[in-house]
Amino acid sequence: MLSFLHRYLLPAVTVLAMWSTSAAQQTLGELYASDASVKGSVILAGSGTSVLSGSSIEAGALSATLKLERGGTLLVCPGTKLSITASQNARQLMFSLSSGNLEMNYPLGAAADTLLTPDFHLLMPGPGRLHIAVRVNAKGDTCVQSLNSNATAVVVSETMGDATYQVRPDDAVVFQGGHISGAVPSRQSCGCPEPPRTYVAKATPPPAQPVEPKPPPSVKPAPAPSADEHVAVEAPFIFRGDDPAGDISAIVATLRVEHNQVVQLETVVLPPPPIDKTSATESAKKDQKHGWFSKVGAFFATLFH
Repeated sequence: MLSFLHRYLLPAVTVLAMWSTSAAQQTLGELYASDASVKGSVILAGSGTSVLSGSSIEAGALSATLKLERGGTLLVCPGTKLSITASQNARQLMFSLSSGNLEMNYPLGAAADTLLTPDFHLLMPGPGRLHIAVRVNAKGDTCVQSLNSNATAVVVSETMGDATYQVRPDDAVVFQGGHISGAVPSRQSCGCPEPPRTYVAKATPPPAQPVEPKPPPSVKPAPAPSADEHVAVEAPFIFRGDDPAGDISAIVATLRVEHNQVVQLETVVLPPPPIDKTSATESAKKDQKHGWFSKVGAFFATLFH
């Protein structure tokens, strides 16, 4: 039992204690997340939160992105808790993952980084570009996937055994039950799940209906009178005895239509204009003179016949 502790647990505890005490104030990078929580030493920055060595990041419903000081990024998938510790010279990083998913995409120097899970120890040597995805579930199944730009071979070894496995670029392997002997190639994605699609409802307005021009109002002709209908015209008729006969259309007034066939012309006779007495007396005298001379002429006419 003591040999087992000396062989596996004591070296690991010694390494973790050495890393945590020597790099307590090393800045690892800035965290960008809307609902992630950080435990440990942090510094609030203008654009994000500066995470120091020895801190742990727990992502919420969304992925949390840690922009590393060395360059590159570390993506902590939703619901995943990840602890990070830096070496004294900050050239090496040690990650600890109990369960969940993460994606690592950053350059490696001459040193090597390490990722610890409950069953495995993943060694990621440099130099080269590291781009891998790792997933660990509650049963101990561990998925290691080399992504498109990865140029580093990852060495996987059992924490409680001597077996090792090398995941080369373009490989994806699932270690079932937390054992190297259960390694099987896989085509499944080991990284963060795709975010749910956001569907935006677009209301398409109905096509515009062509507006038909309104026909001009129809003027209906007056219906012709039927046999049962009677037409009557009433108009005043004015006659003056001293006026010469002429066109009487100018003195015809308004016509009014009634339902009978009788044309009624109402005759209005005006009295003669008043006679001047002086002119009447002179006219009478002239008539008397003409009458006496005519009588005398008639008398002499009888004598000669």
